[in-house]
Amino acid sequence: MHILFKHLFAVLFLTFALVLPAHATEDVSYLLTAASKGDVATVNAMLASGADANAKDEDGVTALMYAVRKDKADVVAALISKGADVNAKDNGGWTPLMYAAKKNHFITAEVLLKNGADAKVRDSAGWSAFGIAAVSGFSDTVSTLLKHGVDVNTKSDDGKTVLMHAAKSGDIPTITALLDNKADIQAQDNLGLTALMVAARQGHAPAIQLLAKRGASINQKDLAKWTALTWAVKKSQLDAAKALLSAGANVNNLDSEGTPLLHIAVSNKKVDMVKLLLDNNAKVKAKDQYGLTALVYALKGQNTEIVELIKGAGGSY
Repeated sequence: MHILFKHLFAVLFLTFALVLPAHATEDVSYLLTAASKGDVATVNAMLASGADANAKDEDGVTALMYAVRKDKADVVAALISKGADVNAKDNGGWTPLMYAAKKNHFITAEVLLKNGADAKVRDSAGWSAFGIAAVSGFSDTVSTLLKHGVDVNTKSDDGKTVLMHAAKSGDIPTITALLDNKADIQAQDNLGLTALMVAARQGHAPAIQLLAKRGASINQKDLAKWTALTWAVKKSQLDAAKALLSAGANVNNLDSEGTPLLHIAVSNKKVDMVKLLLDNNAKVKAKDQYGLTALVYALKGQNTEIVELIKGAGGSY
């Protein structure tokens, strides 16, 4: 009898061990689905019956994150009231606030922040919610984060500020919001790049004009002695180059190797950029670190139009 009892107990134990996780998994799935759909009644009913407010899927995405991604502020509030962790991280290190920032769900972000969401947290790639919102050009979320005391001049591991991320997106309202909250317009990252250089590299002429108007140093140099104009010429961003030249950029800047801007434009075979630089008094006879003029590079590139432009401006070997 004793042996039979032990056998039955073992069978029952194994049965429950197999069945309960399946039920638990099913409950988690229901909760995550309800949270994603914004079904606050079902969410509240499940939480009242003992469902885990911090339930997550195989990627570590919690019910709260599901609700945030769909901008379901009422479900977010319900989950938080039942103990959902506002600073939980998924497998990639993303928090609910990061999901809100990514989608520009600023009202939901407000709920999270009021309930203790930490805006300083960074994901596994070094991104914060602030940076995510800025690089996406989401001025509403940026303003919401600023209102809750986020450091406007916080830097990532590579030294980039949120203003630089905003300059990359070229979003004027976001850049304006950051500058209005005293973002350091002259800040440089670990390579010496400024927000103006980033805007120039991406070709955002309106952002360049705004940054110049708000006091950005037009001829500031990075570690390679590239200016914003160097970046614009290198990346063949004609409108950006025009905006920078109008703001007083030095057309004859030399980088750390002694390369003139005209040489870069000629090597890129960009006729309009070459013409723009020449029209703005680029030194046509300047030589690079190898003692070569722009005409030599033009002939080497076999671009007849550029050769004629250089010769017409007085270029020589």
